[in-house]
Amino acid sequence: MHLKLPQTICFRISRCCNAFCGFCLAPANGAMINGDTLIHRIDWLLSHGVGGFDFCGGEPTLHPELPRLLGHVQTRRKKAALTTNGIEISGSLMSALRATKTRVKVSLHGDRTHHNAVVGCDAFDKTTANIRNLVRFGIATSLQTTVVAGEAWVVDWLIDFCLATGVRRLNILPFLPRGTGRGRQEQYGLPTALRGALHSYVTTRRRALNGRLDLRWLNLSVRPIHVVEVDGSIILEGPTEARDQLICQIPTPAEIEQVR
Repeated sequence: MHLKLPQTICFRISRCCNAFCGFCLAPANGAMINGDTLIHRIDWLLSHGVGGFDFCGGEPTLHPELPRLLGHVQTRRKKAALTTNGIEISGSLMSALRATKTRVKVSLHGDRTHHNAVVGCDAFDKTTANIRNLVRFGIATSLQTTVVAGEAWVVDWLIDFCLATGVRRLNILPFLPRGTGRGRQEQYGLPTALRGALHSYVTTRRRALNGRLDLRWLNLSVRPIHVVEVDGSIILEGPTEARDQLICQIPTPAEIEQVR
């Protein structure tokens, strides 16, 4: 099989979550994949040219074998990243992140009131405390936020938060109508003119920050991404589920044996 896969791939290890975001791109369904299966998938992807893994979910920090997976990627001399809501990062996981030089991206959506409203639980204090701990432990940490209609103020709030805490990178994502946001375009969607104005504002602020903060606009509606789903399928994810493309299914060890 000849596949052209990206150097770094989003790798879902669970569809369990401890938040209830109204615009989640990968809603929870309770799926939790065992570590041996995930190790097999990592090795298969490595054999097909993938060199970096962005562990995601659901919420990947809920997976008890996440430290093992990070360690496995490190032993193969490849790079690991983690995308998390930052609610639960145990001391042992913090140590594993530091030991494996894993880059961590935390979702934060604004001040306490707004963040807790959009994630559907009382998470702000835990998440911000863990962000500060990540920075204090020297772990490469960035933030990402989803901007929805009527809440463009969060861009300036998050810039100030990053500068105050020592976070060096902030990604701004305009709302996408997929996952739990699929039926909320009217509530959350950014009109075209507002989206363009916000993009221009982010560009202006990026220049003004002059290297103090790497501020980026990430429009996933024009840049599909490769994702390994919990069922082992590799999907090229578009702005909506209707535009997703199935690339292939990672074979199980038994299926590989059958063709030898």
